[in-house]
Amino acid sequence: MAMMDRFKRKPKKVEQRSFGNEFSYGSFAITSFFGDGQTVSADEAMKIPSVAAAVELITSSIAQLPIYLYKQNDKGEVEKVPDRREFLLNNEPNELINGYNFKKQLVHDYLFHGASYTKVEKVRNDVTALYILPIDWLTVTRYRALGYKYTASLKLNYGDAVEEFLPEELIMVLKDTNDGVTSSGILLQSSDILRLALDEQDYTQGILKNGALPIGVLKATSRLTEKAINNLRTSWESLYGGAKKAGKTIILEEGMDYHPISMKPNEMDLTNARKNTVSEIARIFNVPESMINSSANKYASNEQNNIYFLQYCISPIITSIESALDKTLLLESEKGQGYYFRFDVSELLRTTEKEKIETTVTAMKNGLMSINEARAKIDLPNLEVDYFTWNLGSVFYNPKTGEMTIPNMGLTIDPDNPSAMNPQNTVSNDKEPAAKTNGQVPAVDHGKGAGNLNMEKLIEKGTDI
Repeated sequence: MAMMDRFKRKPKKVEQRSFGNEFSYGSFAITSFFGDGQTVSADEAMKIPSVAAAVELITSSIAQLPIYLYKQNDKGEVEKVPDRREFLLNNEPNELINGYNFKKQLVHDYLFHGASYTKVEKVRNDVTALYILPIDWLTVTRYRALGYKYTASLKLNYGDAVEEFLPEELIMVLKDTNDGVTSSGILLQSSDILRLALDEQDYTQGILKNGALPIGVLKATSRLTEKAINNLRTSWESLYGGAKKAGKTIILEEGMDYHPISMKPNEMDLTNARKNTVSEIARIFNVPESMINSSANKYASNEQNNIYFLQYCISPIITSIESALDKTLLLESEKGQGYYFRFDVSELLRTTEKEKIETTVTAMKNGLMSINEARAKIDLPNLEVDYFTWNLGSVFYNPKTGEMTIPNMGLTIDPDNPSAMNPQNTVSNDKEPAAKTNGQVPAVDHGKGAGNLNMEKLIEKGTDI
């Protein structure tokens, strides 16, 4: 029997899948400490001024940045690739919304919920439209297979209808995730500081609306009936309640006494408390506090502010968006060929016009860009003939061959035979030697004048060569 058992077919291993657990973004809300227990959504959190300022700053900054498709070849060279997907991302994602509002809503969901889901409509392999799904209506059902794999389905619940999506149909931009389909944002991660900010705001509004300062209690020498208490409360609020009636002289009836309590707003130092809350909210969003509170500026220039803002606040968000775009919008063949999406962040680093021109002229003089490329940087039209400005006094080294070229002398030095220099432009003995230039580039006449060229004026004024 033991021999026969060996020939029996072994049962096929069945993939075990755990029961799905649902994850709903619509349940994300926070509850005030001293309130009536009502939950607060992202819309309520936006009523906190510092939160609204931070969210508006981040979302609008990213929304104005264009997204381009690039390709890196085998030599490491990068070129921009015109593609319709760029038009959808930057201009018209679908028939109603524009590119600015599309990116702004995407980042808004990412900040509050840590996730954003966009439906990609395709005709074969061509992307035709992009639709952001309302995150409050989404329910994600996750399944775990083999103990470590996750699969999921996403359901959009609207009215009595339900639309179901697979993860590969969506652009999923996630902040912190361990399953690849769900995440959490500030509504969960920073709920305590948001509650505190709401309570401080409500408390201040309550003082201005309901009570004159100082806050106190009324004391009667005899026991009052419930009707007398209600009448006293009504008359007191009508005479002294509210910010507009603060400072009125209090007149008490016989047998009544007024005792101020020690819990006064000025003694509680609410002003400093709210400043600390603003600082904490700036840390939550990783925004320089000076960008939402002008009295907190600690940087010497706007450029330093923008650099911090780009590196520590904007960069992680746009990197997450870029990764999601590469994963969903690129074909597998394009991924292998070196295609990728990138934001153009140069708009965030805008400097003064003087600094911009000085930086551009320096790059042009050092040969990093041509004259027309430099003019394009400062929004000037191109010249008919384009040039690079290189210094003849420099030595050009070829890292592949090891050869060194000295343009000022017209010589090339071979590393294998340094003593044998190859003149690029020889001068015969029967001709007169070239005129001495004292290390300067001779004046060049192109038919419209000669002499040394002032490169800064060339860029600014568009002088033709």
